[in-house]
Amino acid sequence: MARTRKIRSDCNYIIYEMVSEQGENYVGLTRKAQSNENKAVLERWRKHRSRARCEHRLWALYVYLKTGGLELNWTHRVIAVIRGRAEAYAWEREYVKQHRPSLNDQYL
Repeated sequence: MARTRKIRSDCNYIIYEMVSEQGENYVGLTRKAQSNENKAVLERWRKHRSRARCEHRLWALYVYLKTGGLELNWTHRVIAVIRGRAEAYAWEREYVKQHRPSLNDQYL
């Protein structure tokens, strides 16, 4: 009989910041599925761009991307790597509350 695989709760998560050339910024969180933190952040950026083009979400980041932000240059940086899902989400929430990034509309 095959055993089901237990979902890990202790994975590493990356808190990242994206800043447009106009100075607008977004702080997000992604699971570190790649071997390199920067690769994981760039993969998440690719997903953000795809969702902004294809989905109808009214999140501040996606509205900004749809109204010209996709053509801008963006810089990405890793803020922290946190072990554990609950810990990472709590850390991100607190960071967003303290720094108030312009394109985050959650946790404020």
